[in-house]
Amino acid sequence: MQDNFDFMVVGAGIAGLSAAYFLSQSARVAVIEREASPGYHASGRSAAVFIEAYDNPTVSDLSLQSKSFFKSPPAEFSDYPLVQPLGGLMLIRPDEIDVAADYLATWSERCPDLSLITTDEAVEQVPVLKTSAINGAIYDPNLMAIDTNQLMQCFLRGVRKNGGKLFCDADVHVTRTPAKLWQVDCSDASFAAPTLINAGGAWANDVAKNAGIAALPITPCRRTAFIIDLASTGFGTKAPSWPMVRTLRQDLYFKPEEPGLLISPQDETPAPACDAQPEELDIAVAANRFELLCQLRVSSVKSRWAGLRSITPDRRPLIGSTDDEHFVWLAGQGGAGFQTSPSVGQLIADALLHGKSVPKDVDPKRFSGWENASGLQAQ
Repeated sequence: MQDNFDFMVVGAGIAGLSAAYFLSQSARVAVIEREASPGYHASGRSAAVFIEAYDNPTVSDLSLQSKSFFKSPPAEFSDYPLVQPLGGLMLIRPDEIDVAADYLATWSERCPDLSLITTDEAVEQVPVLKTSAINGAIYDPNLMAIDTNQLMQCFLRGVRKNGGKLFCDADVHVTRTPAKLWQVDCSDASFAAPTLINAGGAWANDVAKNAGIAALPITPCRRTAFIIDLASTGFGTKAPSWPMVRTLRQDLYFKPEEPGLLISPQDETPAPACDAQPEELDIAVAANRFELLCQLRVSSVKSRWAGLRSITPDRRPLIGSTDDEHFVWLAGQGGAGFQTSPSVGQLIADALLHGKSVPKDVDPKRFSGWENASGLQAQ
């Protein structure tokens, strides 16, 4: 038996659920997920932070447009706060003073609360830092921790409250019917809708290929993280009340995470779409970088994981259609999926329900003919 909807969303990560939430306020929506539960891959393995000065102006704009939603969500959306103040330090190594000045010059107008602090001020906030390893830091008072599980569950609850449906364990096969509907056939069910939204994450090009749509330049990249326990270090028995710490050269970050610290080498290693697993070399690299900056040895790892972030050549997301206006891309968030989800979900809904145009810098049409362009590789 076939169930008809106005929109079908393939992928129940944060992108798919946020789009479904806003669309379901005015339309009948189905979210179709091949895993047993939503957010199993990238969305379930996120660092869960909100950073205003993130990646590039486009991603920053989408994040800033989402900020009010996080701080004051709609009535009855959530019973608990979606974000908590965390703060952030971006460490400046002795040879990076000019780079830090350029960074501030680039971002200060957009993020005026960024400020330089001294080495002593940085160590006062994060006592584990080595004074000899840094020459001050850039402090971001607006960096926040996102309750990612709460956010995803609230989007999903809103979808269901609005009459939308979630179907998991669905091995998707996409076809086009003679009536120009997209039809998704699973093992024991069939769904149809005039518009399909491709929120497949690392599998976005697989979804497109299955639907007969040309691929776009999306590269899945592995990101590794692990947690160390501070119980035997002299820095407490639980996660400390420190801000998140990042390096200016983007080769390490760490932040409080029970029962201690979450550490990542900020790796972006191209990888096939898969259930990503951490590699020992990446963990060793991160531990070494951490020990060069901090007076603390990584003697044991409490837990470890890896996820795939999907990145486009210009590190901007794909939001909209290419040749077929009824096949809509929602992919390539590059690690910013959570912090941009309210504005991106609203953007998709405004485009599909009200005919509003998407900004050119996220429009997938910017990659028209990319297969023949120098320096771009199909993934």
